[in-house]
Amino acid sequence: MSVPDLPSFRPLPFLSNPHVQTVVGRFFGWTRDHLSSVLHLVPLPDGDKLALHEKTPDSWQPGQGCALLVHGLGGSHRSVYVRRIANRLTGNGMRVYSIDLRGVGAGAIHAKSFYNATCSADIRSALEWMAEQNPGSPLVLAGFSMGGGIALKMSGEAADRPINGLVGVAALGAPLDLVRCAELISQYPFYDRFYVKHLISQVHARSRHFPELEIPPFPRGTTLRRFDEIYTVPQGGFASIEEYLRQASALQWVSRIRMPTFLLTSRDDPFIDVGSYDELPPSPFCETIVAPSGGHLGFLGHDGNGGFRWAEARVAQWILSQGFVPNQFRIAQ
Repeated sequence: MSVPDLPSFRPLPFLSNPHVQTVVGRFFGWTRDHLSSVLHLVPLPDGDKLALHEKTPDSWQPGQGCALLVHGLGGSHRSVYVRRIANRLTGNGMRVYSIDLRGVGAGAIHAKSFYNATCSADIRSALEWMAEQNPGSPLVLAGFSMGGGIALKMSGEAADRPINGLVGVAALGAPLDLVRCAELISQYPFYDRFYVKHLISQVHARSRHFPELEIPPFPRGTTLRRFDEIYTVPQGGFASIEEYLRQASALQWVSRIRMPTFLLTSRDDPFIDVGSYDELPPSPFCETIVAPSGGHLGFLGHDGNGGFRWAEARVAQWILSQGFVPNQFRIAQ
C-alpha cells in the first residue's frame, strides 16, 4: 500500500546543527500518553520474562494490525520517542506493544539476564507471542537506534524461520556496523557519558531485585566501550568486545531480509556510521532514506501535518501502510 508523500526534511530555524537536533530532540520531548497500557509477561526459554505494554484503541478489531516497538540503548517502553510513535499508531486504530528489553523498566524484576545488541531471539519470542494472541493480524516491527539494529538482525534471521503474521520491519537511526559506530561515539564524551550513566543505573536497579547477581565495579569515567568490556562481554558469554560488536552488527543481516523494510537515518548523525547505509546492496524489499540532516533521532522539522517530528511521522505512516489500518494516515500527535 502506498504511503502519502511527506515533504523532504528541513530543520526548524536555528536547529540545523546535528548536535542541536540530537540534544533538543532528546531532552525537550515531553509527551502525554493517549491510552493506558496493559502489561503482559512473555516467558523466555531460559526462564526469564519480557515485559510487553499493550495499548489498544477502542476502534481496533481482531485481525487488524499490531506493532511491536523496540527502544534503544539505555531506554525502555517509557522512552519518549516510543511513546510518541505509540500515540500516532493507536490514534490511527492500530494495537501497539512496547517492549522492555531484559532487565529494564517493568522487566527489571522478571529477568536475571541483561539485554544487549544481539538479543534478536528475544524479539522473536515477543513476536511469536503476539501472533498467538492476535491470530490473523499483520504484525509490524519497528526499532529505534540500537533497537532498530536488533529488529533488523531478527528480521534477517527470520528469512530462514519466518514468523507468522510478520509483514514488515522499520528502523530509525539504527547502527548497522557497531564497530564503526563505537568509534564514532567515543569521539563525543558527552554522548558517551550520557549512555553509560543510564546503563549503569539500569544495572544497579535490576540488582535490587536480584541481590545474588554480582555487579562489577565501574570505574569513574567508564566509557561505553569499557562498560561493554566490564559487563556486556562476560554477561553475554562473548570472547571479546570485538566479537560482541561483530555479532551485534545488523549490516550482515539486512540483505537477507525478505519482507518490506524501511530504513531512515541522517547523514549527519553524530554516531551512526552512514557509510554502512551507502554500502547496502540494492534490494527489492528495502526502502532506505538517508536525509542530509536530522541528527540522531532528532529530525525536528515540519512533517506537513502540523507537527515537527518529521521522522516519527514518516516511520508511523510506513508502519500503518504495512499494518492495513482502515483509517490510516490521520497523523495523531
